Amino acid sequence: MNMLTEQEIINNALKEMLFLEELTAEKYMAAAEQTMQPNLREILKGMEMAARNNYKNLNEKMSQMNIT
Repeated sequence: MNMLTEQEIINNALKEMLFLEELTAEKYMAAAEQTMQPNLREILKGMEMAARNNYKNLNEKMSQMNIT
């Protein structure tokens, strides 16, 4: 059985984090579009933007580390 190197484990974890941030942003966006409550919509949009910002920052760090 092949063991993953520490770097491969880190790469896989970061890729999964990136995927989850994108998924989270999409879920918040969908929820914001569906709600009829303006206050809740603004909260959800803010949470979507936070997830997109996390995605952007994580993607930049991964690029710096040559993780594709």
